[in-house]
Amino acid sequence: MSGDIEIRAVASEEELDAVKGLYRTQKAFLGFFPDGAFEQRAASNQIYVAWLDGSAVGYVAFSTNGRYEVRIAHLCVSPAFRQRGFAKQLVAALVKSHPGHARIRLNCRSDYPAADAWRRLKFSEVRRFPGKKLDGSELIAFSFPIDETPLFDQIESDPLPVVVCDANVVIDIEDDSRPHHGSSIGLLVDWLFDEIDLSVTSEIFADFDRQNEPLRSDMTSVVKEKWTQVSANEPDIAETLREVQRIMGPPDDDSSVSDQMHIAIAATVEAAAFVTRDEGVLEFRDEIQSSLGLRVLSPPEFITNYDSVLNSHRYQYRELSRSGIERSHVLRVDEFDLELFIDQAGGERLRTFKAELNEMLANPREWEIYRVSSKSNPNIALIAIHVLKDGGREVFRLRLNRKLIHRRFGRVLAYYFADQPLGAWRSGERRTVAITDPLASPTILDALSRRGWIQADNQWWRLSLPGSWKQHDLSSELNSLKDSGMLPGMVVSQLSHAVQADHSVIGNEHETQQLEQLIHPGKVTFGKLPTWVIPIQARWAQELFDFRLWDRGLFDPDTSLVINPDSAYYKRPRNSPTSSHGRVLWYVSGDRSKGGGCIRACSALTRVVTGTAKNLFREFQRFGVYEWHHVLDFFKQADAAGVAIQFTSTELLENPMALGDVNSVLSSHGMGKQTFPSAVKIPDAAFHEIYSQSMKGKS
Repeated sequence: MSGDIEIRAVASEEELDAVKGLYRTQKAFLGFFPDGAFEQRAASNQIYVAWLDGSAVGYVAFSTNGRYEVRIAHLCVSPAFRQRGFAKQLVAALVKSHPGHARIRLNCRSDYPAADAWRRLKFSEVRRFPGKKLDGSELIAFSFPIDETPLFDQIESDPLPVVVCDANVVIDIEDDSRPHHGSSIGLLVDWLFDEIDLSVTSEIFADFDRQNEPLRSDMTSVVKEKWTQVSANEPDIAETLREVQRIMGPPDDDSSVSDQMHIAIAATVEAAAFVTRDEGVLEFRDEIQSSLGLRVLSPPEFITNYDSVLNSHRYQYRELSRSGIERSHVLRVDEFDLELFIDQAGGERLRTFKAELNEMLANPREWEIYRVSSKSNPNIALIAIHVLKDGGREVFRLRLNRKLIHRRFGRVLAYYFADQPLGAWRSGERRTVAITDPLASPTILDALSRRGWIQADNQWWRLSLPGSWKQHDLSSELNSLKDSGMLPGMVVSQLSHAVQADHSVIGNEHETQQLEQLIHPGKVTFGKLPTWVIPIQARWAQELFDFRLWDRGLFDPDTSLVINPDSAYYKRPRNSPTSSHGRVLWYVSGDRSKGGGCIRACSALTRVVTGTAKNLFREFQRFGVYEWHHVLDFFKQADAAGVAIQFTSTELLENPMALGDVNSVLSSHGMGKQTFPSAVKIPDAAFHEIYSQSMKGKS
């Protein structure tokens, strides 16, 4: 053998078959991993293979999560090729391809030889915890740093997402003689252990009561001893149960009664998923997800799609548009219940809090206080903003109703607040925003850490720099902000580090995109960030971008909170973006007099996912713009191949550019005439010319 080593992502079905062959040699140690999971990982470029003279000798299968972690599911090297550095090179490939992430994480049984191998690879032991498998093995959580001080990282872990199992799945897991034990026990694989809270509802005991002995007693005992039971208020469960029965119809027997109660409780506690093998339940999965936001899957389906399931659970943005929430100026502090916004554990007292707000209301030139409410809840959020003389904003209080903290709706709302730089970019001027609330909830802090805010001296900072920036000019601007005292030195240091990164290297597009997020809506003229012009019908453009709202500041009292921080657009596979990091210029098709025939908006492209229409809809339904019949009308068949384009940070262009003007720009950059029947990649210089001309109303 010549010893030529190559590490790259899976690129064909044949290469994936080679990976599966390696997996089968180590399946006893790696645990259950269905074919669908391999296919999903390969489609997402999340399987790297080590090749030696054309043969696959090792692979790493992984995913990424919202905590900016790379999570290893498998790292497998053929026994004949161990102790030759392949594992080290696979880890190095993960580090190189994820520069914006904080760490690599994995779990390993303490009694496996691999535990010592991870230590030799410089992984640190984070903690130990008892496993849930039948043998009660201890697990070790290992971590490897990618960037000890990433610009984006999670501050505090939320409670683990709840995954509720029905009685048959629990019995399959606990009884190794059952035919479905092998697939169901996959829910307890080591790499998934600390990602979910596998639970049951109290209704499971009614299921067990219908079993014969000794199964009834054995299962009752083991569930009481080992399994988490979730519960909720009876009135809330009853309300959800009525909706379940509307979807599934009246129960036919006692077993159906239990099925519907499991689903009602799981939906009420906002579980990420309900796992069952019951085909009579699975046939209602789409209606249940659409109405209740609860994913219903079989055990292999959950393992295959767990990352998209957890994302769907965490970010149900459609709840914003369905909630009818509004914001309004606060005129009197007795308009709502202030007790819901104070942190008594942090030492706050109602009298002091009320006095602070009254003092702000007495000085309306310097202070703006807003309330977020809905018809069903007058006390959703409270925001107090100090308008500074230099044009900056200090968010003195940013409070969620404490009953919403750690709830899905609260998380989504926190993300909305964090994603919008308080209308700063609409001013056309550079602006700094600081959140100085010392008692902001962990839900708020987590959202800030993920959406481009930088922490300095117990404050959170966001910078808006409209316009296009050369690397030298951007560095000079940051130094000017530091010298003027508008930004702390620590914030400028982190921003400058992002500016000075090597953006010229292909593969560093993620870092360039992060930099543009940090200065949003600013764009940088350096780097390798690709741009596509993507056509969109006027109807969907209005739904996705909501033109009526984009010309208003975030806290304009006449504007409802309905714009999603993130969204997704479906299209056919032909001429689709080939990178998961880039920019999108949206070409709105149709009659110019009705808003069509021009480029109207710009977004950051964050993800491209291929799959069948029905699977894409299940993953991205949480964004709430499309209903299933819209997707089916477009693709015609549920199993038709499609592409979902996930995007964020959408900016409506001040002066939409007509097709003729767009073609003039493209022609000057060597491109032919375009009509944009599908996505078209354009040169970076052409993007900046189009963007600059479309934003001439800005400084």
